[in-house]
Amino acid sequence: MKVFAEKEAEGFLKKKGFDIVDSVFVNKEKELDKLKLKFPVVMKVSSKKIVHKTKVNGIRLGLKNLSQAKKAFKELIKIRNAEGVLIQEQVKGKEYLLGLKKTDDFGYVIAFGKGGSKVEKEKKVEFRVCNVKGVEELIKDKSIRLVLDKLCKLTNSGISELDINPLIIEKGKALIVDSQIVFL
Repeated sequence: MKVFAEKEAEGFLKKKGFDIVDSVFVNKEKELDKLKLKFPVVMKVSSKKIVHKTKVNGIRLGLKNLSQAKKAFKELIKIRNAEGVLIQEQVKGKEYLLGLKKTDDFGYVIAFGKGGSKVEKEKKVEFRVCNVKGVEELIKDKSIRLVLDKLCKLTNSGISELDINPLIIEKGKALIVDSQIVFL
């Protein structure tokens, strides 16, 4: 079993034609001085051993300047198992969860629901067999449907499980903000 944490997963997905919010990985505070950040930014703890960043208080939103970014870095890098910090421009829009999972009974299934922190509260996630009919039944929004179609095309990539949360829809464009992939 091989796990791609966020940065590796996003590199993989970008090569497969998905739109990804650009991110920068840093593991030393002094690296922040060299970056040309477009504020506001989001900073997230990065580690293969941390699956749910929110459970370890590993996300800082709406950072407006370099001083706030440095403070957030100092907090995030102290989190147990932190390998570094990912920095992204903060994107606003509707948040969704998408997933792909290989099952013994149905082959590949796709998951869809409200994303971000709403997933834990609302637990409204739907599953369908990964095919054209399943995608059409699940969602009518064209930009999300295109992403689901692309996910279904990954079934020959050796993926056991893929999670995208959130996928943000901004001005009709679907942007992946966070993802993780487990390979067979």
